[in-house]
Amino acid sequence: MRPASPRSEPDALRRAVVIADAASADAALAAGADALVFEAALPSELVADLRARRPDLTLYAALDGPDDSSLDALMAQGPDGVLLRDARSGRDVAALGGRLAVCEAQAGLPDGATAILAVIGHPLGVLDARSFAGASPRLIGLGLDATALAVVLRETGALAQARSLVRLAAAAAGVAAFDMVTEGEDCSPERLAAVQQNGFDWVVVRAPASVAVRPRDGAG
Repeated sequence: MRPASPRSEPDALRRAVVIADAASADAALAAGADALVFEAALPSELVADLRARRPDLTLYAALDGPDDSSLDALMAQGPDGVLLRDARSGRDVAALGGRLAVCEAQAGLPDGATAILAVIGHPLGVLDARSFAGASPRLIGLGLDATALAVVLRETGALAQARSLVRLAAAAAGVAAFDMVTEGEDCSPERLAAVQQNGFDWVVVRAPASVAVRPRDGAG
């Protein structure tokens, strides 16, 4: 299943939650998450249960880079897309797209069935943000990991400019822009409102318990 474009609901900030096990998945779903991201292979019965409970749920597998050796194991879970962390240029997206094409062929899936969300968390990615436009038709979202970027920069003054560049790059690529909220960061309704006001369509959070609870409206 190809994930629907996050831009299909321009007035709603959509939220993906990083999970590690059944407990965190339950917490995320109870909080009304629109998508789940898993960082390691999950039990096949858990994936099947999630699909059965929420047929509209989008599942992403997280990768550390285009050459991540865990890709084959994660693809066996049948994710709708992959979250590429620390993407430093459009070349990383293109390289990952090539690997996904091989995995899809081996699994008998249509070419292009697996989408890509790319996260920028290094100055190189910010400086080369324009390269993500046209990098791959699989790319449906471009995001910023401000926490990771701040560690490299050792200051926060350039983060506002980085956010603007990522939004511009996402617009140029015709994809959604999303923000990362790491564990321990404020994930209050006010913070999420600020994320949307800053021009982001999605937010990816690491701690399910910190996701503000909201009623399900049928969106997936």
